[in-house]
Amino acid sequence: MLDLKDLEALLASLPQPGLAELEAARRATAEAPPPEPSIIPPFVCPYPLNHPRAGVLWFPCALGCGWSHEEWPSVEPFTLPSIPLTASPAECSRILRENAAAREDERKRRIEAVIRRHFAEAHRGQEPPVRTGWGTW
Repeated sequence: MLDLKDLEALLASLPQPGLAELEAARRATAEAPPPEPSIIPPFVCPYPLNHPRAGVLWFPCALGCGWSHEEWPSVEPFTLPSIPLTASPAECSRILRENAAAREDERKRRIEAVIRRHFAEAHRGQEPPVRTGWGTW
C-alpha cells in the first residue's frame, strides 16, 4: 500500500506534457467530429462495487416509465481475434482496435433494438428521444 509520500514521489516521477502536447490535444478535441446521435439513454450503475452484481448497467426508459434494460458487460463472452505471428506491433494494435470497435457496435445495436422494442410495446406511436452520443463504456 502506498502512503502519501510514496504517491507524491510516484506522481513527481511521471513525465509532464509540454505546452505543445497540451495544445495539440486541445486542438484535436476541438476538431473531433461530434458524437453521433443515438436513442440510448445514459446508463446507471445501480450496485456498489462490493455487491455481487457490481458491473451491471441499467439503461432506463428515457420517458421515466420505470422500465430499464440491463447489460452486464463484464460477463459477455470474449475471444481474442486471430493475429498472425508475423504481425507488427502496429498491425496487432489495429486488429485489436477493430475487434473492440466491432464488439462495441454490436452492443450498441443490441441495446437500440431492445429500446425500440420497449417503445413499440409500451409507448406505441412514440419514437425514442434522440440525444447526441450514446456514451462510452
